Amino acid sequence: MNRLRNSKIYLDYTSATPVLPEVRRAMEKYWSQDFYNPSAIYKEGLRVKEEIKECRARVARALRVAPNGIIFTSGGTESDNLAILGLFEASKKKLKQPHIIISAIEHPAVVAAAQEVVRRGGKMSILEVNEEGIVSVETLKDLVKKNTFLVSVGLANGEIGTIQPISKIGRFLSQFRKEHASIYPYLHTDASQTPSYLNVCLDSLNTDLLTLDGSKIYGPKGIGILAIRKGVKIHPIILGGGQEDGRRSGTLNLALVSGFVLSLEKVQQHREKELLRLEVLRQYFIQSVCKCLPQAIINGAPKNHLPNIVSVSVPGILSEFILLKLDQFGVMVSVGSACSLDGRVSGSPVISALGKKDLAESTLRFSFGRLTTLNEIKYAIKIFCLICNYVIK
Repeated sequence: MNRLRNSKIYLDYTSATPVLPEVRRAMEKYWSQDFYNPSAIYKEGLRVKEEIKECRARVARALRVAPNGIIFTSGGTESDNLAILGLFEASKKKLKQPHIIISAIEHPAVVAAAQEVVRRGGKMSILEVNEEGIVSVETLKDLVKKNTFLVSVGLANGEIGTIQPISKIGRFLSQFRKEHASIYPYLHTDASQTPSYLNVCLDSLNTDLLTLDGSKIYGPKGIGILAIRKGVKIHPIILGGGQEDGRRSGTLNLALVSGFVLSLEKVQQHREKELLRLEVLRQYFIQSVCKCLPQAIINGAPKNHLPNIVSVSVPGILSEFILLKLDQFGVMVSVGSACSLDGRVSGSPVISALGKKDLAESTLRFSFGRLTTLNEIKYAIKIFCLICNYVIK
């Protein structure tokens, strides 16, 4: 136990992932060697511009969209904001009081951007989820209106791991557009947590806009993309030199771009193998915890879930207390999304949305990744159960 206590065990991969060694090597030359501005017209700048073009083409091939459908951003938060606010501003020319629908368990970036839509004169509806965290397409049908410009539902929730029926939602919205002879509403999905385990091609998901984040796929922080289906028009939310075809101004960081591209390719290459490996660890974790803590409640969908996330509620024990105790023993976990406004620990709105408000402050998230081993899982389970049983007694 002492050896493991001196080695920190990281079980918070949905918050951030370590950068792959091969990704670090690919990025290295751009810090001090090929650091040139891609807007420059001398040969070094033109060469860097061509390398960005190639990176864009590689991402486009991976997601099966046209190269000009890839917009590089500073991360998932900016991509979500660009999708929602960019579309909102574009839709005001055709729709009166444009209306957005988001699910009740969306990432804070989606929630905040949707609230900004309302502040700017638009309307918002919340699509509720069931006790497993899954939205209903039938319920969505009752919310969609002629002035709905966007439906934004995350492909998989980063707190409980539930996977949403995005493809079914996309088919319904496509039919709605045909019946009303309109280009609206579009479908946006934040798929940041999923490329390591799911197919994120836009045509397979029937989605119009898709968000990815480098920090969730073993790439660098500070880089993400918004992928857009051909024909979808958005307004920029960052103004300046008109980069990214006028949709997102700012000089691109080729080191980050190259790191993102390679990390995306790598996680997709190992997707099936890693999915199976982590699902075994996940099931072992759940079975072991439920055996030593019969009162523990596993949140999310039993079948339709990501393989690397376990959300556990222990009634009567504050999650903050357990988190701090686990940290003392070298185990790093989370109480939910790591993207709250000020990093404070508080009750999870996702758990509350499941109809479990009484468990919102008693829930922890364990999330696994490439470096997670069975021995680490066993140690984390042992310490977690010891802490909880001590408090309960």
